[in-house]
Amino acid sequence: MKVIDVEAVPFVISYRSDVQPSRWSTGGIEKAEHVLICVHGEDGLKGYGEALPRPTFYGETQKSIVIAVEELYRTALIGMDVLDSEKISDVLDRYPGNNTVRGAIDVAVHDLKGRFLGVPLYRLLGGWRDGRVPVTPNISIKTVEKSVEESVRFVEMGMKTLKVKVGTDPKKDVELVRAIRRAVGDDIDIYVDANQGWDRRSAFWALSRMVDEKVFAVEEPLPVSDVEGKLKIARTLPIAILMDEGVITVQDVLRELKIGAVGIISVKTPRTGIVNSRKIIQTAELFHVPCSIGTQAETGVGTIASAHNGAGYKNVVNTELANYLKWSDDLLVEKPKFEDGFLILPEGPGLGIEIDPEKLEKYRI
Repeated sequence: MKVIDVEAVPFVISYRSDVQPSRWSTGGIEKAEHVLICVHGEDGLKGYGEALPRPTFYGETQKSIVIAVEELYRTALIGMDVLDSEKISDVLDRYPGNNTVRGAIDVAVHDLKGRFLGVPLYRLLGGWRDGRVPVTPNISIKTVEKSVEESVRFVEMGMKTLKVKVGTDPKKDVELVRAIRRAVGDDIDIYVDANQGWDRRSAFWALSRMVDEKVFAVEEPLPVSDVEGKLKIARTLPIAILMDEGVITVQDVLRELKIGAVGIISVKTPRTGIVNSRKIIQTAELFHVPCSIGTQAETGVGTIASAHNGAGYKNVVNTELANYLKWSDDLLVEKPKFEDGFLILPEGPGLGIEIDPEKLEKYRI
């Protein structure tokens, strides 16, 4: 199955009217200003991926993604066989940076491969889970009352785990976690994400109190460069450190695993695609460190792709894909299905999705 074209379509979708834009300690998202990647194969087959620009993390914008596809990757990929994953990965990695461009193209190539072979992608990746993955919502920074209300609503939908954004004022962060714990009870797992927003003093002060609220993990409590601080947290407090911004590449993951502070690795399909995600997940398994599929606020295409990535491997224990529920609309004919705290994967070949042409025309820019 040869690649005959690669297309990049920018689009914009807003949050639901009753949802506040996502906020974390160092930024936020007002709407989905993303890019649909379509890899065209022979016989009319198409594979899809979603590129999500996050300038403060990867330096990419919606425009830069489109330009990278048109000027760097399109010509290089035309004529390649989608079954040659290593060769395609080598082409994608020739141009450093461009994280979400490469990730989305890699997803689209694997979607096309699955369609060509007639097999759902998660089965090609390993098929560990039987077509569904557990999902965790992100509770973004807002008032305590709004955060508690949102937490309760997700628990009522069947979610068993909550991720709470913190990392601003440590006292307010602790008050927030305590309020959510009182509202949802002791049976719901809670972990927090500081997005590197604390210094050492704030982190130790807040986390020592959050442990009393049964918080089991903290994501990026300190700046990525503060290796000694993370080691001290890992050795002092009964809480796992989940790393995200500090483990963008396979090399980053191996470095952090050797240092020994990390307890969970966040794998984000939009930035590492399928091939590099597999390398990260299997490397972490060698160190007996589990992985979680993180979110970059994907819409339908990216959410389903990340779910397939999470369903393929034994070493993936969680996903953060419930954030999809905050979007007002989607490009897909059939939206992702959530049931009792799980995302149910479509059983069609590849990603098992279909793009609605009317929706694409409505939201493209």
